Amino acid sequence: MQNRLTNQSNNALQHVVARKLARSVFAGFEAMFSQFLNITLGAQSRFEQRKYHSVQSAMRERLQVYEREVKNVSEAVRVIAYAELTCPQTWQLAKNIYGDMVQNHENKPIAHTFFNSTFGAIWDDKKIRTVHLFVLKAKYRSEPRSYESLVSRVSLHNGFNNAVKTLITNQVFRVPFSQLERDVATLQSTLMQGAKQQCKQVYELINLNDGYIEYANSLFFRNKACYLIGRCIAKNGDNMPFAIAILNTDEGLKIDAVMMGADQLSLLFGFARTYFMVDTDKPARYVDYLSVLMPHKQRFELFNAIGFIKHAKTEFYRHKVDTTKNSPANFKYVTAPGTPGMVMLVFTIEGLDYVYKVIKDKFSAPKTATKAQVKEKYNFVKQADRVGRLVDTHEFRYLAFDLSRFSDELLEQMKSQIGSSMVISGKALILKHVYVERKMTPLNLYITQCDNKTLERVMHDYGKAIKELASANIFPGDMLMKNFGVTRWGRVVFYDFDEICPLTDCNFREVPQTQNALEELSRNSYFDIAENDIFPSQFKVFFSANEIAFNYFNNKHSNLFLATFWQGCQQQVHNGYLPDVYPYKQSWRF
Repeated sequence: MQNRLTNQSNNALQHVVARKLARSVFAGFEAMFSQFLNITLGAQSRFEQRKYHSVQSAMRERLQVYEREVKNVSEAVRVIAYAELTCPQTWQLAKNIYGDMVQNHENKPIAHTFFNSTFGAIWDDKKIRTVHLFVLKAKYRSEPRSYESLVSRVSLHNGFNNAVKTLITNQVFRVPFSQLERDVATLQSTLMQGAKQQCKQVYELINLNDGYIEYANSLFFRNKACYLIGRCIAKNGDNMPFAIAILNTDEGLKIDAVMMGADQLSLLFGFARTYFMVDTDKPARYVDYLSVLMPHKQRFELFNAIGFIKHAKTEFYRHKVDTTKNSPANFKYVTAPGTPGMVMLVFTIEGLDYVYKVIKDKFSAPKTATKAQVKEKYNFVKQADRVGRLVDTHEFRYLAFDLSRFSDELLEQMKSQIGSSMVISGKALILKHVYVERKMTPLNLYITQCDNKTLERVMHDYGKAIKELASANIFPGDMLMKNFGVTRWGRVVFYDFDEICPLTDCNFREVPQTQNALEELSRNSYFDIAENDIFPSQFKVFFSANEIAFNYFNNKHSNLFLATFWQGCQQQVHNGYLPDVYPYKQSWRF
């Protein structure tokens, strides 16, 4: 009898604590979302006032909101739970209660992820069972919902030209367009030509004044630009997505370009860009809408693009698991193509467009950094304006893999190089800490597979990538071609971050002249070298294996070998200069 009463008392206590835990996590989620939205709501005002340094500050601030609130909730939960903090049954109850609380919530999937994050922060490296998380079960995966409340439509009944003008004039800004009629006329003809080339059904119905233009009610803000997203739709359902780029110049607003079709929009939403600010309290529905415009984009890519990077990780994990389950059994994880890294072990699997990077237990010479320092570098990149030249990364802790998918050879390599970062538990291989990046062709391999015309173009873009990073106060550090990748658009992007740093932390120097020949032949340096000294004239060694590539590069970017060029970039950064970097081709600009 006494035992039964004790059990009843314990069960009642568990329910009381579990409900408090659920309420605390929910309150934290609402607080997080409110802070995220408040920062986002200022995007249009910053754009209209051309406060571009504030744009960058706001982006960095918004990136801190999620982790800060998870920390706050975790501290509150530790007090609330007390002795029940690490009781699995209590957390299972809390999860069920929380699930009921957010069942009809507009942002249920993101709320689920916030619970997962809080649970992970509390349990840390203890055994975490997926039964305590909102992850893989079908009921945790949201189905596409209506986005009707997020869009408006303009009929073509009064003509395509009138519809395009209405599309633009329906947008409300504090700043007027400097040459509205000219911009609208150019936009009309460009959209018409794009429809003619990309979607004949849309083009034919445009000429018949049939169909409509649909556009998102919320504008997309990023860096110095604002984007109007939508599509031209024929009544039979054929459509052509578009994104209209609007800039704020000294003279006023101007339409700078229009991207048409899913592929061009994909470039705008690329993985090397910083995140959009979108004024909406319905981000999941916006992802549903963007998925219609860009059906080849995965949901995690779109959540990531609009700044919900933690939920993007949840969506990526589901994509990873689904991809593995649906792939042939002989698809195994293999070492990623390219030169093996000194700091990272990198592997991938066929059918997935991503690679996994794990920090090695010991770094190959001459690397001298620590694991903690490498992690700091990756965090620096997360906070930086990536100007389309730094690949985005997702950082995971305790990421599980199907052990049967690893070859014996790769497993042995992993045990010897990253043994402290991995655990084998039953049929799972668990990585304690891993970065996930988009898969690309390493530049040093790409140049061996292309003709001279392509080689010239990619060498030009390689130099542009380095210069654009410099203008954004980023010095790659190790600029060997093996550390750069080439996207499917042929764009050069940097992805090896273990030596990256702010440009202003570097001291660029010319190599001093020797006093005599014996000094030059000496094994030891004949002049003092500080840790942050950089000698651009020595960058030419990056091309020692390919004279043709060097000649193409040197023809366009010889100034990269001069200390004065880098010193000039540093001065621009000190003066507060922010570069104009366009996420679309120059030829697309009006």
